[in-house]
Amino acid sequence: MTTDIEQRKRDHLNLAQDEALNFSISAGFDRWRFIHNALPELNLSDVDTRTIFLGKELQFPLLISSMSGGVKESFNFNATLASAAEEVGCALALGSIRVALENESVRDSFLIAREKAPTAIIMANLGIAQIMSSQSIDRVATFCDDLKANALIIHLNSLQEAFQPEGDTQFEGALKAIETWVCEFPLPVVIKEVGQGLSLGVIARLKDVGVEIIDIAGAGGSNWISIERERLSDDQVILKQTAEEFANWGEPTAEILENLATDQFVIASGGLKQSLDLAKAIALGANMGGVAGVLLRQALKADTAGLSEVLLVWKRTLEMAMFGVGVRTIDELKGNRSLLHKIG
Repeated sequence: MTTDIEQRKRDHLNLAQDEALNFSISAGFDRWRFIHNALPELNLSDVDTRTIFLGKELQFPLLISSMSGGVKESFNFNATLASAAEEVGCALALGSIRVALENESVRDSFLIAREKAPTAIIMANLGIAQIMSSQSIDRVATFCDDLKANALIIHLNSLQEAFQPEGDTQFEGALKAIETWVCEFPLPVVIKEVGQGLSLGVIARLKDVGVEIIDIAGAGGSNWISIERERLSDDQVILKQTAEEFANWGEPTAEILENLATDQFVIASGGLKQSLDLAKAIALGANMGGVAGVLLRQALKADTAGLSEVLLVWKRTLEMAMFGVGVRTIDELKGNRSLLHKIG
């Protein structure tokens, strides 16, 4: 079983680099532009991109979103991500810890993250199918304690599982399981999708059971249904053809933000491809943005310097956008849609 999981994670890392498996629809940020303020009435040095998340200060509101973990390659992969997060002052979400819970030999590929990032926010990650079945709260809590994790992400991926050759499609009772973990797990719990998006209705249901932090993970970036389609064998032709109908299934990230009104902490990931998308996401109401695909190649090459440079471009772009619209702080930018013009 563990070997199968490791191979799946390796397949995911390889296939996630193929842009042909991304959504052909955009996340929707291209439909918005900032209104330039020629009289910002502040100095560039006054702009402050710092924010607070999970009780800790970040230099800017960006999360390196979950990609993968638990294979041999993940040791250097996670070490690179963590080193960059520590250097630039952003947060890091690790890939699913399921394989580490089942195989002691791969634990270090996760624990290296805390070694490389002693002060950064690091979040563990586990699928809803695992918390509903084989993984006990105590067992996961023990691993998170070893990792010195700041929170646990529980990801929702029902349709990905439905098209996955090894998929688990038993989702009845998922909301009740989430409520139990939110109440009993010793760390904050974040609920996220994997790229099809959290609809407004689902977000409201999550709020009703006590979920305070969500990652909407909308459509526009990597499409995990398309990625799983590539992993289907030739004798699964019906399922393969069916998967093609879902190449653009999901809620675009910017559209979710546009219509969302909640006091939950909102992370906007899914299709943030240009650094200006981070500023737009925050102006549309997100507390933080999340990115993965744009960082994958540097991480796989263990190019910490290159990865840090990309992240610093995102930070500087946010700073310049704030100066360009005349706001000093993230709080002034957050949800301030008067700074934006919708195109079309």
